[in-house]
This record gives sequence, C-alpha cells and structure tokens, in this order.
Amino acid sequence: MFDDLFDLKPTSTSPVIDELQLYLSTEPEPVADALSWWYEKCKTYPRLYRMALNYLSIPATSVDVERLFSCGRLLLSHIQSQLSTTSTWALLCLGS
Repeated sequence: MFDDLFDLKPTSTSPVIDELQLYLSTEPEPVADALSWWYEKCKTYPRLYRMALNYLSIPATSVDVERLFSCGRLLLSHIQSQLSTTSTWALLCLGS
C-alpha cells in the first residue's frame, strides 16, 4: 500500500494556502450581512466559506448553559440529594 510513497512529489503550493492568499489580497469591503457575503463567495473560497460558516453560526449568548444550571439547581437541593450522579445526569439530559 505504501510502496510508492517515496515516489510522490510534494506539491509546491497548497490549494488552501492559495485560497487564503487570494482572500488576503482582496480589498476589504463593507457588508451588512457576513453570512450572505460568505454564501456568495462559497465558490471562490470553499474552505474559508465553511470555516466562516462554522464560526459565524456560534450563538452569541450563554442562555442554554444558564438554563441547564437553573434546572440542575431545581433538581438538586443545596442541603441533600439522594440521586446518584448517573441519575442526575440522565434527568438533566432528558429535561425531566
């Protein structure tokens, strides 16, 4: 399987580096919606588009985490709890 490994020649430039260099060489332009701009440029910058989509899709708030902590406080009293760790984890995951 690896017999021809040493016969392979390394490429002089990587498509990823070429894509990044192309992006960095363009002039900045003002945009109102970054996601729409990246969607329009998905053919030009396919790898950067995917990375930008992942980055720009991160929620800006921690509401889900705070809600989970609030449910955990209602489920477990500060004084005593007879639930095991596994039971507590299962109840919080199921939302019961």
